[in-house]
Amino acid sequence: MKLSYIDWIWRVKGRLTIQPNCSAAQAFDRLGDLFEEKNTTCRVEGDTLVFTKKNALPQDKMSVFDRGTLQVSHGVLCYSMTSRALLACFLAPLFFYALGYTGVAVDKWRNPPELAKAKAEAAKKRSLVKPEDVPMNPVDTFLHAPTPEKKKDGEEIGKRNRKPSMTTAYTYMGIFFALWVAGRILEHKLIHARFRKRLAGDDAIEANASMHERGFAADNSVRNAR
Repeated sequence: MKLSYIDWIWRVKGRLTIQPNCSAAQAFDRLGDLFEEKNTTCRVEGDTLVFTKKNALPQDKMSVFDRGTLQVSHGVLCYSMTSRALLACFLAPLFFYALGYTGVAVDKWRNPPELAKAKAEAAKKRSLVKPEDVPMNPVDTFLHAPTPEKKKDGEEIGKRNRKPSMTTAYTYMGIFFALWVAGRILEHKLIHARFRKRLAGDDAIEANASMHERGFAADNSVRNAR
């Protein structure tokens, strides 16, 4: 079964241009600290690195990804990584929708319209009865029990009269969908930036060192000319 049309839900893919003279071994060596975390295994086969993470620790900068491959070819690093966390955040709204819809459906089945109407009328009649109009039990009178207080307007009669609704389900659906969108965009940007920073680290150091040497040589030449 091909999932290429929907695997973008839990899979992150990208391409990153590196220095042409940077070999696959050098590139993987610069990225090595990302795959040396606890509960992480990786293997290198030529120009391809394959990694797997199980129960990654929170401080792991790639803890959101469970497995993936990195390949270096013609000065380009291609990566493809999967995340069960992203998949769970995407499926969670469906779960809460099904849960809320089931609750509403069961309530409708247990309380058909005619029964719900009868219960509403009975509750309305009960609400019209004032506590002070109900005679107290002789035992309560003998024990000097306090008289029942009058209910305030809008006070709930009881939790049993609460009907299931989709409001809570919609709230959780929105939360998890927002988490998926934020994670899908943010995690991709973060991992791309980390790869780019590490792959350009040595080149940047060499470039700064070269500029420093050229500047030092220029200062010496000026001094010698004087």
